[in-house]
Amino acid sequence: MSTIYSSIDYSNCAFSWKPGKSPFVIVCIGLVISGCTQSGSEESAVPPVPVAESASAETPATESGGADGESTHRHYEGIGFAIPNSWQEIPNVKMIDSKYIIPSEQGDMEMTLTSMGGGAEGNINRWVGQIGRDPGEEPSLSTIEVAGIKSRMVDVRGSFNSTVGDNKGPQEDWRLIGLVIPMQRDFTMKLVGPREAVVEFKDELDAFLKSAHTDH
Repeated sequence: MSTIYSSIDYSNCAFSWKPGKSPFVIVCIGLVISGCTQSGSEESAVPPVPVAESASAETPATESGGADGESTHRHYEGIGFAIPNSWQEIPNVKMIDSKYIIPSEQGDMEMTLTSMGGGAEGNINRWVGQIGRDPGEEPSLSTIEVAGIKSRMVDVRGSFNSTVGDNKGPQEDWRLIGLVIPMQRDFTMKLVGPREAVVEFKDELDAFLKSAHTDH
């Protein structure tokens, strides 16, 4: 709302100065309460402009999402994701940034995330070699966008010859989904678990990938 300023009539004001007194004291004639007489009605006081409280720097970096409706932001080299709180992190794993066990009624899945580099072809070939495939079961290769970056994905099915959680290998009828996001150091994601568990995990995996954002 714009403020309307009325002009002040100084014709009834006398100016005087005496030694020892502050100069330019305005003595107003016709003083009713205080101040000089103004032309027109007295202007109403303008209320102060409210100041919004600044956001706290301690606000936790959390987002809604994930299977249980809650997730926590996790930042890696050049990229970040919202990690569902239902994922169980395995601490102090060598050579990778994060390792999670993802519970499922069909059996636990394992997710690894790391900025390990190595290029798309090298990582995809390594992942394909971790799965013993049945004859005619070929890996599926595709390109998807993650945080606006064209990334390479591999989907391969068969027996996984390694340990996941408390399950010793080989793991029969399993599925591995690997992703390479090209960056200054390639960021990789590998999901492996029982085939049916990975099928049911699709929506949560899509939400996880959509939560990705880069530093730029």
